Amino acid sequence: MTYLSGQRDSVQRASGSASARLEPVLLALFATLFVTLIGLSGSDAEGIPNSDDLLRLVEVRDLLAGQSWFDLTQYRLGLDGGTVMHWSRLVDAPIAGIVMIVTAMTGDAALGEAVAKTLWPAITLLFAMAALMTACWRTGNAAWRLTVAVAVIGAVALWTTGAFGPGALDHHNIQIALALWLLALILPGGRAVAAHAWAGLVAVAMIAIGMEVLPYVALAGVAVALGFVFGAVSPAAARAFGLSVAASAAVIFLATVAPSNWTGNACDAYSSFHLLAASAGGLGLAAVSFMRGTMLRLAGIGLLGAAVAGLVAVFFPHCLANPLAGLDPRLKTFWLEGVVETRSLADLWTADPFALFGFYGMAVCALIVSVISALRGKPLPRGQAVVFTAFLAMGIAVTAWQQRGFTFAAAFAVLPLGFWIGRMRENMPEGRSIPATLGLAGAWAVSLNLVWWIAGAQAAALFSAGPTLQQQVASASLRDYCYTSDLYAPLAGEPEGVVLGATDIGASVLLYTGHRAVAGPYHRNTAGNLLLIDAMLAAPQEARSMLRTHGVTLVADCLNGADGFDFIAAAPNGFQAALRGGSVPDWLEAVPSTVGEPLVIYRVLP
Repeated sequence: MTYLSGQRDSVQRASGSASARLEPVLLALFATLFVTLIGLSGSDAEGIPNSDDLLRLVEVRDLLAGQSWFDLTQYRLGLDGGTVMHWSRLVDAPIAGIVMIVTAMTGDAALGEAVAKTLWPAITLLFAMAALMTACWRTGNAAWRLTVAVAVIGAVALWTTGAFGPGALDHHNIQIALALWLLALILPGGRAVAAHAWAGLVAVAMIAIGMEVLPYVALAGVAVALGFVFGAVSPAAARAFGLSVAASAAVIFLATVAPSNWTGNACDAYSSFHLLAASAGGLGLAAVSFMRGTMLRLAGIGLLGAAVAGLVAVFFPHCLANPLAGLDPRLKTFWLEGVVETRSLADLWTADPFALFGFYGMAVCALIVSVISALRGKPLPRGQAVVFTAFLAMGIAVTAWQQRGFTFAAAFAVLPLGFWIGRMRENMPEGRSIPATLGLAGAWAVSLNLVWWIAGAQAAALFSAGPTLQQQVASASLRDYCYTSDLYAPLAGEPEGVVLGATDIGASVLLYTGHRAVAGPYHRNTAGNLLLIDAMLAAPQEARSMLRTHGVTLVADCLNGADGFDFIAAAPNGFQAALRGGSVPDWLEAVPSTVGEPLVIYRVLP
């Protein structure tokens, strides 16, 4: 792999002194400390309100309590027998390790969990910042002004995603960090063979942790393959990537999938489908890497792509469909349509257009810089710009499909914007003019995601008739929406049983009590969520029959839960409407201490 023009000298100068090697480390540490402290200063004492974060802690507790490494069943979620989750032990394990170490040192399990809630997001943030600094070094952008720009933009961008704040135990933070490593390792730059080998491992680890990153992993594979075809990636680097993908796929499969499930082919969790597709693609790329000549290489890559696509179409056709497309219509109406993070660009434009600034502003600016550079070769080198353009375009496209994709789009925007500002500053004379200074200030402004969020908030204040959804969420009381642990103390004091409650409180029931929760916001818990919907829409006596059939002993009604209002609107004479309308059925008994609280608990009488 050759360096881009002018990169070799820059890399050699940057790595030639101890201070140059230490500066990126200090920047990554400072950025991590800054974001962590900001998060701690604004965090609620009760901890983590996000359902996925709560359930992750439940999984960690189960693992530490002796549940098998290969057993991903959440036995206290859904109907009798539990729900097999699609999450990965690769995330459970390090969090459990932190809890276990702190608990062993102090004898306090609660302290162990509290430390993990802060330390795990900080570790993943440091990992992400290390990826950005590595990208600077690999591409010859390790000069102080360049790394500072990347560090500042990166710290602000990752902070505004909300994925690295204290309490963020779900897999989104580690996925963002791994995505940045994937980008950093396949960029044109130094030590290409080793970088591409590591990139293969990172790509497979991302898939094993969660399928939402599949577009970026597939894009990385296409980028390496086409780079090899047109000479931007050396045969050795392409071969290293392919072999690493194949080997990593096998190792991670053996490490995370139980032998009894080796023939399973789940699409939303790491399975034989991913093993075969990754092995075929990786080994095929390694074989094609021995070909010479652009046309022969192009033909080889084309045949490889067709073979992998054929393999998937013949043996795993069900994995080509949208995993949520087959949901029961009732789940779409009373659950999926209310999930904010799955809103499309069209939905956002209709419901909260001012949020478009924050979700898209930074990434679109980075895309413009990258496209211009890809066409003109400046301000960024063309090779880097092409890769940036591809990843940003994919990130923006995913965000247009589901707004939660913005976290990756913002992360991908950091490097092109940081390099752009760094080069602007490097090329300016010390006595720069006022227009040049204003231009630099403008570049900084459009590169900071915080500025875009503030611009959206100001536009909403000026032109919106009422508070936007983002503002409502930001000002919501965690207690009013049943996210604080004290509300669950009375429920925890009841004899162990089965709780019927809103999907949003399912994870809280699991974390703060020993009961089984019928419903929870997880697409694999179809039967449990349908029982909630059917019971709440049914007449009270019909609901009683349903609850008895499934052994429900407790009903938990979060008075401000959004789905409760949906149930009442759909069935004014239904069970949910009776609970809220003062006509509580005589087969229910309210727990006295919860009357008047945001979470009212009822015992189901014999």
